[in-house]
Amino acid sequence: MEKIYKSKFYLLVISIIIFAFWFVCMLAQNGKIKTEYYLTIESIELTAIGAAAFIVLVTSNNLFYVIPWITYTPFVFSHPFTSTTMPYALFIAGGLLFIGIIVHLIKYKIKLTLGAFFLGLLLLGIAIVLGGINTGADFLKQQIPFTIVAAAGLIIIYIIFVSGTDVDFRMLCHLMNCLGLLLSLQVIASFYFLEDYFSFLINKIIDVGWGISNNIAIMLLISIPCSIYLAIKSTYLKTAFYTVVAYLQTVIVVLTYSRGAVAALAVGGSILLIVSIWLAFKNSLKTAIPYLLTILVLVGLSAFGLYLFLTSENEQVMVYADGFKENITKINLDSLNGRDPIYEHCMEEFKLNPIFGKGLYSPFFDNEFTGGYQWGHSTIIHTLYTMGSVGGVALGIHFIQKYLNLLIKPNTEKIIAVFSFAISGLYGLVDVSYYFINYMIVFIMYLICLQKTVKASFDLL
Repeated sequence: MEKIYKSKFYLLVISIIIFAFWFVCMLAQNGKIKTEYYLTIESIELTAIGAAAFIVLVTSNNLFYVIPWITYTPFVFSHPFTSTTMPYALFIAGGLLFIGIIVHLIKYKIKLTLGAFFLGLLLLGIAIVLGGINTGADFLKQQIPFTIVAAAGLIIIYIIFVSGTDVDFRMLCHLMNCLGLLLSLQVIASFYFLEDYFSFLINKIIDVGWGISNNIAIMLLISIPCSIYLAIKSTYLKTAFYTVVAYLQTVIVVLTYSRGAVAALAVGGSILLIVSIWLAFKNSLKTAIPYLLTILVLVGLSAFGLYLFLTSENEQVMVYADGFKENITKINLDSLNGRDPIYEHCMEEFKLNPIFGKGLYSPFFDNEFTGGYQWGHSTIIHTLYTMGSVGGVALGIHFIQKYLNLLIKPNTEKIIAVFSFAISGLYGLVDVSYYFINYMIVFIMYLICLQKTVKASFDLL
């Protein structure tokens, strides 16, 4: 089994399995496969994932080998769901994972440690549970049990896995690189389910089931720097390959029309590009030359293709081109693309509930709001709105601990991790990154895999 786990194709195979599971359910849900057993198919898939995680847990003393299953599973779903409408098979998969962890702890006698990022995560978890506690609202009956289970579960998982995971930064980047490939393929495959395969160029309509454009973009902002790391730490064809993967993810971010993500990538990505070229030359010419050449070729081909696309005289292509230009430049600085009313409302509610906020489950406009749950469109503002000053302080401590662990005695690996967090964090200023469960699971797994890199030089508690 160890030979399988240590195979260079292990992570890729898991990501392909997750993609296949997702695609089959998308086919069924969109009527491409005539079946009455859509939910049964999903249940079989989730149970299979749980069984695979269980087998890994009881056959390997390194918890890293189960991390890909945990990291990629949130992206297997072809439909959204809430804490009250979760697929029942998810509990089966979770139960198998839980039993596997217990067996693993007993069998391999793991000595538990708190890890370098524990304090900030703990405080943030407490703030989430306490959010809105002062309001006495009815929704607290649902919110508190769920937030206790979710927050405690993620923190316990963090402690256990950070104690039993042995992985270097390069393998972490392979984990994230495969995630980037998985999400990019999902976006490309999702065009098949549109009536007009190219209608995504006209409207912001990319939907992969588990999330929409903004959700996809925030995940890719984490994985792109990791693909770049693999490029600048490889040579020749491998460097070219990882550069292409990073570029593919960048193109997907642009096509999501998530303007906050595009802006964050334009700012952070430009700096990362300069830093990565310097690091590539620092590594060797065998890295720097193929890295630069691949970038130049990709940019050149993209520029030429974009020119032909935007200047085409074909009527249908002109419709797509006009839609692309309108969506990519559609920025209203006066209202921050309609976010002003949301920010104003959030801050008004924060002033009314300054200590614990209004609660994670609070209806946004109370009785006037009829469109479902509303995100605060900013991680910081959403935190203040839902968790008050307690949440704001907890988030601040978490940020300080996260970046201090990476900026003190920095090396190439820590610099790349900073870019992963900072670029997605920039986007988090105008949209919510934290508290989106897919992001949080990937983020926690990322922190776990960072422990060895951080521990090698500094451990701030």
